[in-house]
Amino acid sequence: MTAIPEQLGPVKLVQQIGLGKYCQVWEGLDTKARKKVAVKVIVPSMANDAGQRKLLEHELKVAASLDHPTIIKIDRLSEEGGLPHLVMELFPAPNLKKQVAAGVEHLVPKLQRIVTETALALDHMHARGWVHRDVKPDNVLAAADGQVKLIDLAIAAKSSGFLGKLLGSKTPAQGSPSYMSPEQIRGEALDARSDIYSFGCVIFELIAGRPPYTGADTNDLLNKHVSATIPAVDAFNKLATTGAAKYLRQMLAKKPSDRPASMKEVLQQLRSIRLVERVSV
Repeated sequence: MTAIPEQLGPVKLVQQIGLGKYCQVWEGLDTKARKKVAVKVIVPSMANDAGQRKLLEHELKVAASLDHPTIIKIDRLSEEGGLPHLVMELFPAPNLKKQVAAGVEHLVPKLQRIVTETALALDHMHARGWVHRDVKPDNVLAAADGQVKLIDLAIAAKSSGFLGKLLGSKTPAQGSPSYMSPEQIRGEALDARSDIYSFGCVIFELIAGRPPYTGADTNDLLNKHVSATIPAVDAFNKLATTGAAKYLRQMLAKKPSDRPASMKEVLQQLRSIRLVERVSV
């Protein structure tokens, strides 16, 4: 595969910090602005793909409508050497997927802050009329003190009415199979409660060390989201509190109407319960 050049306009690429199927994310130095940045660049083999460019354009549009310290800021969309790329805020912290892999016990001291700030980010998106649609540990960066940045706004969409037209039943579901709500899997109209389901899956994983459902293949996994019994998080981590287990069952309800009505409601509840018991050493 053709390599990405070391320089994209005024931005000098320093080190790769993320890799997706169609994009790479780099730490860079904006020599004009004299500051460190993150750069999301389409891989050269997909540089002429109109769909990938539209995703970057859409992500910039969504980010421009948001203004919250827990959501990554995007400065601009540029193109150099035929490579479209986003230049954005650099937040040098690993995502939650990597941190879960290192052991959930390390997350305990900052868990409450992580979930609270992620909920604040989603609440802000919902207040501005967006559903993230890809809430997962990979898309939350978390610093050592628990400060977070929600990232990857590429498939965010306007809630309900607009989505009802956008996502017909014949439209393939977009998102990540381990975290998709039943209605998202079915390609139905979405609102904030779909993100609440996905966020419940994330909290479950931060406590249990694994998502609520696993499957032999993607179809098996998606079917479990739609019809399997909701698992109890305290079956995977004995330190999970009764309050956390009960509330996660509500967040993971199959029907949107059985879930919390809004992220504000989720925030209020999360602030009133302890998710895991701390053990004295």
